[in-house]
Amino acid sequence: MSVFRRRKKGILSEGYLWILMAGLLYVLGLFTRDNSAFLERIYPASWNRALIRILSRITGVMPVSLGEFFVYANVAAGVVLLILLLKKIFTGGFFTLLYRIVTYAALLYFVFMLVFGLNYNRASLREDLALERVNYGTEELILMNEALIERANELRGKVSESDEGVFTLAERRNEIFALAEEGYDAFSEAFPQFGGEYGIAKGIIASEALNYTGITGIFMPFTGEANVNIKGPDLLFPATVLHEMAHQRGIAYEDEANYMAFLVSSYHGYEPIRYSGTMLALINSMNALYKEDRESYRALYETYSEGVKRDLRAYSVFYDAYEGEVNERATKVNDTYLKSNGQVSGVKSYGEMVNLLLEQFMQKGEVVFP
Repeated sequence: MSVFRRRKKGILSEGYLWILMAGLLYVLGLFTRDNSAFLERIYPASWNRALIRILSRITGVMPVSLGEFFVYANVAAGVVLLILLLKKIFTGGFFTLLYRIVTYAALLYFVFMLVFGLNYNRASLREDLALERVNYGTEELILMNEALIERANELRGKVSESDEGVFTLAERRNEIFALAEEGYDAFSEAFPQFGGEYGIAKGIIASEALNYTGITGIFMPFTGEANVNIKGPDLLFPATVLHEMAHQRGIAYEDEANYMAFLVSSYHGYEPIRYSGTMLALINSMNALYKEDRESYRALYETYSEGVKRDLRAYSVFYDAYEGEVNERATKVNDTYLKSNGQVSGVKSYGEMVNLLLEQFMQKGEVVFP
């Protein structure tokens, strides 16, 4: 009889539990910002990588990014819910709907922190690579740039170029996604903690629109997917793929993911991928030198091969066409996101990969990690 029927409870039926758990994770995040050792004891990085690995392999069976559609659905739902919320101010049920919205937001926050957010509080990548944090000066920066330029010039002579003389990938984007996996396979032989089978990187359908924001890739914590803009220049495309794959492996900070992209590219046997990773490192390192010593920067720039110079000019020209208010607003949003997760210097921290490069160069004696 109907009197004995029990109502099925949905995932949001006990909303206060999700709000409570989200609050507990928020407090845990605050506590572990300065106590990475405690985080490692209660939630080891290996557990987190295993979780992302499983999640990414499940979503990886789909050829398109589920995370991208997840974003679209939530943006559309947000607009609809905002309209409904305003309407219910006058028709009643405002607080009931608000409670459900807060519950859903708490659920999203809980999943984000569990899958990815807590990685912002982990120990530096330096610990995995046995690097010591040291502040090096301009002299060491110049020496490292000389080594990077020599490597870039050498690799540039081994890659293909277009009729305009600009570096061009012979492979399609999907083929680069598969090739990138080989880099992490080789790297994991030296550093097994970064090994394992993850879902393959995916292209973003709205890549052309993303060019106006300056965004070249996005890691989707809710699906474990490494998503890459497929409408940008070839120059840094392989490095960007490796960067987003670094996020899959639990590396949260942008500077460390950039460094990991260079590091993994140096283990790859394919010259175009090594060249792309080297150019990522060189651009960041030379930008740092420009701020410190412009005269030395100009002198070193003249030692670039003509091919490297053409590649950099073409890369700059491509993104010049997309600059504008949308790009500036997207940068501010990204800056706010990074700072909210403890990356205090925000977007400026993208240049901090140079510290890791310098430590590697000075402490290991090579611009390429041994």
